[in-house]
Parts: sequence; C-alpha cells; structure tokens
Amino acid sequence: MIIPKQDAVYQNLNTSFTNFSELLVDLRENSFTGCVQVSFWEYEGVLLLDTGEIINAQEEINGSVISGQDAVKRVITKAKDDDGAISVYALKGEMVTMLASVVKSVVIYENLSTDFTSLEALISKLQNEDHTGYVEVNLREGQQKGYIFLLAGRVIETLLSAKGEETSGPNVLPRVIDLVSTMGGTFNVYKAAIEEALSESEMIRVSIDLPQLLEVWGAIIGAVETVSDDLLTDGIFLNTFKDTLVSLANDYPFLDPFAAKFTYLDGTVSFSGEAEKNFTQGVGEGLNGTVEILAEQAALEGKDLFAPLKTALEGVIKEFKDQFDQFNLRAQLRDLIK
Repeated sequence: MIIPKQDAVYQNLNTSFTNFSELLVDLRENSFTGCVQVSFWEYEGVLLLDTGEIINAQEEINGSVISGQDAVKRVITKAKDDDGAISVYALKGEMVTMLASVVKSVVIYENLSTDFTSLEALISKLQNEDHTGYVEVNLREGQQKGYIFLLAGRVIETLLSAKGEETSGPNVLPRVIDLVSTMGGTFNVYKAAIEEALSESEMIRVSIDLPQLLEVWGAIIGAVETVSDDLLTDGIFLNTFKDTLVSLANDYPFLDPFAAKFTYLDGTVSFSGEAEKNFTQGVGEGLNGTVEILAEQAALEGKDLFAPLKTALEGVIKEFKDQFDQFNLRAQLRDLIK
C-alpha cells in the first residue's frame, strides 16, 4: 500500500521486542488516526486506524494482495512473529478514508501518455468531475513514480517514490508536475469505491468489537428479563423475546431463532457466523419490541414496567459506561431509559 510517511510516530520497531496487542490498545486509547505497517521479507501488512479503531487492512505477500476483515486478522497474527519491523504513521482522517477505499479501486483510464495529454490538464478534468481516487504517474526516466490522491475533486495528498525513498506533502505536487513535463511519462487513473469501503469498515469494527458488544447486550437483556419476570410471570420475557425476534427475521435474518446465529440465555448473548453491521440495530429493535408488548400487559394488570426497568438499566449503564459510549447504545435504548 502507498503510504505517506512524513509524520512517523514509530519506525522499525522490532516485532521480537514489541507487544503488538499493547501497541494497538495504546493507539486506541489515544484515538490515533493513521496506519500501522508490519514488514517482513516479501511481506507487508498495513492496518488503517480512524480515531483508534481499525477500519481496514491490506496484506501483500509475493505480489498477492488481500484486504478487509481477513487481512486484519492475518496482519495482527503476523505482527507477533519474530524479526519483523513495525512502523506507525499519523495521517489525516480523510487520507485514511481514501486509503481504505483505494483497496477497492478500479482503473478508469490506463496508460495515458504525456504525448497526448498533460498531467495538469488531467488533474483539472478530474477536479471538475469531483473525482475520488488517485492518479498513478509513471516517469519515463528512472525508478520514479508519483501518486496524486483526490477526494471529491480535491487534491488531498501527493506522494513521490524515487530510489526507494518516498516524499509527500503540499510541495510535492508541483514537483511531480515539473518532473513529468521534463521527463514525460504515463498515467493510470483509479476510481475509489468510498461507499463500499465504508461498509466494509463498519463490518470490521463490528467484528473486532463483537465480544465486548455481546457482553454488554447480555447485561442489558438480562436486566430487562429480571425486571419483567419479577413484575409479571417467570419466563414471560424469554418467550416474548423469542417471538419478537421471529417477527424481525425478514429484516434481520441473523435474529431468526431457527438459524441459531443469535442466542440469549440467562444473561448471556452468543453469536456465531460472520459479524453483521446492523447487529446492534436489530437487537435493539428486538428488545424494544419485547418491552412494548410486556409493558402493555403490565398496564392491563395495573403495573408500571418502565420505572423499574429504568432503574435497572441505570445500573448497567454505570457498569458499562465506556461500552455504552463506544457503541452508542443509549440511542438504541432511549425509549427505555428516558
């Protein structure tokens, strides 16, 4: 992956003496935005982080490249091997978003020559088209290449790679243009799939955070179950919850009890299979729908379900405050805690 490296936080840390898990925890706690590069012989892995969260990754082995959730797992595992190098580079958020989408890029113009068009004219055209992607510039003389990144038609970064060294920053674009006008060269233009990359990033976030998310949902549902069963009838919550999940299975197939991907029992939530980006939304709708049915039944018996629920959930929120903030769970429970 092409990485602007002008703002290095760490360079060439030896994997043999670096606790990679602790490094990622530290970057997360400090809301770091940028990339972590893991290098071995004929291997490069890159993790992209946005405010401390891993949003995408790319792994390259002998020219073979993979990205996404599988790459995240493989890079983290590889970083625990001995005798590799770890480097960390700070980047702007928009550049991280761009790099996450670059792995999903497709070429739209290939081998455009300076014999027929100028780089300045090409950039101007892409700016007028609000292009999102990058231009790869291959200079005719020497081992030099340039990369110009555009987001919605705006040049956000330029990188020049020459003789194994890379430079980037606001002054590099004029330099690349000058080199092209002097040496000549060819251009490849790539269009980045921003929406696809953002969707993939959301899936990666959910996958990485799923164990914590399952724990806090187990505590939430367990609290609602205890209050409901104590106020009404033992076992009424679980039966109603299962029926509600069945009713939502068309919109959230992973909630279908017969699929056995999502299960709840005795304050514990389990989930099998690939993470779902709408996991929290689906579980929230299931729980809110269940409470609505039980609250109506309690009202018919002259009882108020919401008051004791609010008290119980306040205890859960206090215990899992960081997770509630991280996963924005208050929004999912706003009808229950207002």
